[in-house]
Amino acid sequence: MTSGKRASASQIGPSNLVFGLFLLPAALGACLPTQRLPEQASIAEHVEKDTGRGYLLYVPSTYSRDREWPLVVACHGTWPYDSAEFQMREWAKFAEYRDLIVVAPELVSAKGDFVPPPDKQQALQREDEMAILAVVDEVKRRYNVAESQIFMTCWSAGSFPVLDTGLKHPDVFRALFIRQGTFDARFLDIPDEQLNPWQMIKVVYGQTDLLRKQSIECIEWLQKRGLYVVREEMPGSHRRIDPNHTWQFFKQVIDERPWVRLTLRPRDLSDPTAIYFALESVPAATKQKWFFGDGSESYEASGVHQYAQPGEYEVTVNIAMGNGKKYARGKTIRVAGVRKR
Repeated sequence: MTSGKRASASQIGPSNLVFGLFLLPAALGACLPTQRLPEQASIAEHVEKDTGRGYLLYVPSTYSRDREWPLVVACHGTWPYDSAEFQMREWAKFAEYRDLIVVAPELVSAKGDFVPPPDKQQALQREDEMAILAVVDEVKRRYNVAESQIFMTCWSAGSFPVLDTGLKHPDVFRALFIRQGTFDARFLDIPDEQLNPWQMIKVVYGQTDLLRKQSIECIEWLQKRGLYVVREEMPGSHRRIDPNHTWQFFKQVIDERPWVRLTLRPRDLSDPTAIYFALESVPAATKQKWFFGDGSESYEASGVHQYAQPGEYEVTVNIAMGNGKKYARGKTIRVAGVRKR
């Protein structure tokens, strides 16, 4: 992959992996995986062309473009205790039987030891944000990914890019699952209006986990900002969790929670006051009513709304879905003025 110290997925055999983990000194200050990882599956190694970032990709042998497939983005923690290879070995066999596409990107901000100052850490997180989004887009171009079923998960310091990228892009990532996550509020510079209270988040930690306090601080930070958080305290300490535990949460979100995405953007840069609006949802909406924050309304699923003047507007849409339930979603937009030449 991107580091000379790391062998590619195709170079790591199960016996070598277990032997290497056994030799890692516990004195380095982090906990090692306590379970044997799955056997080698058909894992492909790629490099995203725009960012040059490496990533591992698993696509089930039964893949077909005839239907949409869930996508799980698995973010690794601190090397050498975790890596894209370790994440993929955990997920590959499970993904084969559960019909999931899994991608494990190489990350530069997932470092729980020797963490840099906040400004440098945020810069690394921005690099990972660009890379993760580019990798997701590349996978979506190649495969039939379900837009409503894209998720992020992590272990340990992988929580840095998951929180930063996942919270900034709730329209891309439907739910987040953090396993024994490292947390530092100084690393999150996300405006509250960018957060989505309907994005589902679960944080799992151990009762005797060295990172237990940080996990609780993470939960409190999220809840303070009105986000929906499921917390689970498990017996024991810092350890890896079976992917099924993570997938059951994502599956519950799919089965029990509606997915709604609002698109609001200028139709044409020459006239930024003309805003294109669109509603996507699962289950599909049978009726919708838009309120654009300037006194105007629309019953269309998509269209263009012309604002009379620039400013900040709170856009709301009431939705009636095919399952008989009704919901409301909102988003704040800033409408710019037309630039004079």
